Amino acid sequence: MTELFAFIRDAMSRSHDPEKIIVAVCENGWLRDHLMTAAKDRALLSDTLCYRHPNGFYKMKLLSPGVDSWALRVHVWDRPVPQSDVHDHRWDFASYIVSGELLEAQFALDRDAGSTPLFELAKNTSGQYRYTPDGVGRIRETSRTRRAAGESYTLDHRVLHRADPSAGYPVITAVLQGRDLTRTTTVVPAAERAESTTVTRLGTDDIARLFEWVAERLVA
Repeated sequence: MTELFAFIRDAMSRSHDPEKIIVAVCENGWLRDHLMTAAKDRALLSDTLCYRHPNGFYKMKLLSPGVDSWALRVHVWDRPVPQSDVHDHRWDFASYIVSGELLEAQFALDRDAGSTPLFELAKNTSGQYRYTPDGVGRIRETSRTRRAAGESYTLDHRVLHRADPSAGYPVITAVLQGRDLTRTTTVVPAAERAESTTVTRLGTDDIARLFEWVAERLVA
């Protein structure tokens, strides 16, 4: 068990403030130290979930005590990507902007009041994202916020939002997600989507290089 895992586990058991926890993880250098250590441990990396998400960023799931519990993730936008889908989540989360800047927009949804196609999104254990038509609606933007390096925020799982790089690359965020509260999410695709998308997990060597690359950009 790593020191970082123990810290988050104990802090989550005592606190209802995940934003405070993710800020400590990043600003105290624990996340950087964990990535540098893990990059040299091939046994640990063999179980690490890391792949290119359909919205264009690398999704790195670093630590979790198990299914339906908290998880520590890092997201990395290393290159220009198309605008992401409007979506909600299965879990509440807190996020810390490590590097770069995100433009986050939030939306309200009026179901059956418009013509925008809605989809229900589920991800299975083999890494396949499946999009199921879920009627139509009308979405309207309710807020837009620029979130720069060193800032943190929380989001309720029911809030529809979209977060995209706004001022260069790389953009790196650390995310502390809570336990699963739903099994599926609502998605409003920015572009036409296939019925399903299968992602490919990175190999151990690629994960090690990505960990080191991210660690170099973290505030110690």
